[in-house]
Amino acid sequence: MAGFNGLTDEQWNLIEPHIPFKWGIQRKGNPPLHPRKPMNTILWILFTGARWSDVPKGDQWASKTCAHKWLGIWMESGVLEKVLKALQEIGVIIKALDLSRLSVDGFFSAGKGVGEEIEYGYKGKGVTTHTLVDSHGNPVAITSTGVYCTLLKKKLGLGDNQRQTKEFYETKKMGS
Repeated sequence: MAGFNGLTDEQWNLIEPHIPFKWGIQRKGNPPLHPRKPMNTILWILFTGARWSDVPKGDQWASKTCAHKWLGIWMESGVLEKVLKALQEIGVIIKALDLSRLSVDGFFSAGKGVGEEIEYGYKGKGVTTHTLVDSHGNPVAITSTGVYCTLLKKKLGLGDNQRQTKEFYETKKMGS
């Protein structure tokens, strides 16, 4: 999908209802940019896997700074998740995604010397990432969690105590 040239009008019409945007609101500075440009740029980054410094220039693209700003805003507000789910549903409808057979893969990224939000695990400090792909190898979902998944702690009633979680993992490891 390296040839992504921006959203077509038809594709934009499917995405636009998920993006809250009001033309009348303007703060100091430049007039507001239409959200299609930053969305084109964000999707270009996602489809091509390119770096932010390689963002193309042109009428249909936003600057890397602008697109990165909107990426953060849309991630925090949940807009990006809604758009990606809508695109996923469209992909299933047009048979670009094949959900009849799924695969999961995961990997561990060491987090030496990083902040306190990175948890310790039996492999050390870091983050575990899992990717769900369809039968064509297209990513369907990606999750990243601390070594001790918060959800697992809640389900097992371990609370937030890392020592209890570590003891649980060690007993499971010895038992298997």
